[in-house]
Amino acid sequence: MDSTFAIDFFSEEWIRNASITTILVLLYFYILSKINNENLGLFFKASALVIISMTLTHEIILLSSGSWTLIEDLPLHLCDVSAIICCIIFFVKKKQLLFEFLFYCGIIGGFISILTPQITLYDGNYFYYIMFYFKHASIIVIPIAIMFRMKLQLRKYSWLKTFAGINILLAIVMPVNAALGSNYLYVAKPPIVKNPLILGTGENTILGLPDYVFGFEIILLILLLIFYIIFKPRK
Repeated sequence: MDSTFAIDFFSEEWIRNASITTILVLLYFYILSKINNENLGLFFKASALVIISMTLTHEIILLSSGSWTLIEDLPLHLCDVSAIICCIIFFVKKKQLLFEFLFYCGIIGGFISILTPQITLYDGNYFYYIMFYFKHASIIVIPIAIMFRMKLQLRKYSWLKTFAGINILLAIVMPVNAALGSNYLYVAKPPIVKNPLILGTGENTILGLPDYVFGFEIILLILLLIFYIIFKPRK
């Protein structure tokens, strides 16, 4: 099975998929704008249940087809972690840390993924195809919706705390990659599709990591700070 399918940037397929995704995102925000505050919590929980249902269906299909593997299917990519947060955030009382991590990682990761689509385990099953766009659109939409309807705000230094959280995840993922021969967080080798956050080929290593990882860290830190400056609370 050809396990990875990349869509070229600005190809006809890319334009079609990006256009459909944008329309559906705008439709979600339109519906959200019509929900009154009394029903807002119920609407958000329903949104989470849809994400949970899609995620479970995806895992069941992988398991039943014998396609699920430790090497590719543990939820250790940033977008996977963000999707899990989308599933649980409306069912927990303390949302602030989850919201901040989701806001930064979900929007940045989701946007980059839709710009540079790389669908793993794609074998012609259109559910995998649809799930890719659904997941990445969800992790963009949900934190924006939380900010503007639930009025959660980014705290001072939230960008720095998120950067620390990402590096804690990196510290967990590195030994997993070493043990399994996997490529979670793309710190073993770069993704096959061109990614604007990946500078370098990974042929050289620094402290056991491909050189592009350190460039990625610098770019990511700058992006996190820019996001905070743009979206921080205004007095």
